[in-house]
Amino acid sequence: MVGLKLRLVAVGIEGPVNLGYIYRLSRNFDVDELYLVSPSASVTESLRWAARASDEAWEAVVVGNLKEALKGVELSICSSDEVSARDLLRTPITPEQAAELMSSRNGTVALVVGRESVGLTREELALCDLLCTIPASQKYTALNVSNATSIMLYEIYKARARAPPYEPPDAKTVRLAEAYARALTGRVGGDEDEVGLAVRKVLSKATAAEARSLLSLLSKSCSSLGCKEEARRIVEAEGEA
Repeated sequence: MVGLKLRLVAVGIEGPVNLGYIYRLSRNFDVDELYLVSPSASVTESLRWAARASDEAWEAVVVGNLKEALKGVELSICSSDEVSARDLLRTPITPEQAAELMSSRNGTVALVVGRESVGLTREELALCDLLCTIPASQKYTALNVSNATSIMLYEIYKARARAPPYEPPDAKTVRLAEAYARALTGRVGGDEDEVGLAVRKVLSKATAAEARSLLSLLSKSCSSLGCKEEARRIVEAEGEA
């Protein structure tokens, strides 16, 4: 077995204090990989707040965009305080659910946190499998990025110490099912992006057996409607993107 590897992805961190705390939190909660996406904060200044975790700054991987930071990831969960029951991109799970889902994986999982000023864009949210929100008072729901990161990492840390509650689906099964769903939608009509996103979110929370059953149904449906070739092209395009 490969084992679980936790990747923390911090997008566009603007303040050196928060960046320093993120280095420190990575050490506190056994983050295996730290990726920084286009940070604007000064690394030199941030070291003042990193304390004994300052070497995390030199081990961090700096990339230009979120898609690059999510390469090789089995499951990605982003954190945001903006939620909506009607918006698929902003339909959240709880920190406890996120931690259980991530700790059950056998491979690399990514926790994605966003900018202090504007958080994550819709395009960035769409790259993640699931959205998590931390409950807070309606008087002020937005948490500081390093505070939110500490809460999420603490929940994941606790969950990693427990046995995985179920066998999750692998990333290949989820992506293939999403491609079949998109191809079917293109054939019968509808919003391919919305349907594909819905299937990805459902299967990211499903068991491996549930995912295989749905994949089998979608595959047979594609065969019946003659859209398997289109599904193959979608998978290939995703791989090249």
